[in-house]
Amino acid sequence: MENKRKFSFSYDLSGLPAYEAYASDQLIKSVLGLTLPKYSTQRPNLKGTTTNVGWLENDVYLQDMSCGFNASGDTAQNIITIDMCNKKVNQTLCPTDLYDTYLAMQLSDSNMPENVPFEELILTDISNRIANKVETQLWNNTIAGGDCFDGMGALITSGNGATQIAYTAATASNGLDVFSKIYESIPQNVLHRDDLTIYCSYANYRALVASMRNSSYINMFTDPTGNATQGPEWSLTLPGSNCKIIPTVGINTNVYYAGPSKYVQFGMNSEIMTVKALWDPFEQIVKIMAGVSYGLGVFDVSSWAICK
Repeated sequence: MENKRKFSFSYDLSGLPAYEAYASDQLIKSVLGLTLPKYSTQRPNLKGTTTNVGWLENDVYLQDMSCGFNASGDTAQNIITIDMCNKKVNQTLCPTDLYDTYLAMQLSDSNMPENVPFEELILTDISNRIANKVETQLWNNTIAGGDCFDGMGALITSGNGATQIAYTAATASNGLDVFSKIYESIPQNVLHRDDLTIYCSYANYRALVASMRNSSYINMFTDPTGNATQGPEWSLTLPGSNCKIIPTVGINTNVYYAGPSKYVQFGMNSEIMTVKALWDPFEQIVKIMAGVSYGLGVFDVSSWAICK
């Protein structure tokens, strides 16, 4: 009976739930795999448009040993505000549009095609493109410009307390000196941390690689897997320091950001991070609906340096 019912209606929807489950996971992985969220502190369950995140600081005072209990020092509860963007994507795919292309051979024999070829690849591509847009916005958004939140460029400024030095473009001859100067500008109070990071454009990153090669430092940063210059993990460690150099597609202007990467608070609502593909039998189209929620906050901007 089940097979007859499917045959009489000429379409089978059994595959769509599998695509939905796969794409939802894929979108979350794509966003969390972005450059800035990957190295930041992730806050995965933030709701609404504005969330206050607590951050503890203890002022510890070391006393001389003596009898009695003399209280000193203090615990401060600081608040970081994370403004959130809640966005959606609506898209349609019409199977009959493929009748005149080579993809027609991939369509079903039904008079009412219920899906489109390579649907899984389409949804994966949509997830990756959403993620790339999120990365760009995390760096370049401004509330003054009508965006939901201020990105790194608007938060890490000298006006907010960051140390600022003049920008110098990296080249194959001066790249090592340029990045060493940026490292020297990072405030001393965070130099002991293991998450020190200099974020830069890919152009400046490639110039640094060339400079290190020309300076005979190649053996100090070469990764046998090739990750320093290709693949998902573009990064290297500045020689003689504990600071990682990480390029991002979000930076394509004349600027560097340097500081503790975990001080960046990346917020998201994982329940909204979904991509769904549904067949509408009345309009005879496949509808794709995506939801994405993301935001940004930075703790202690004075611990950062900016070069612009």
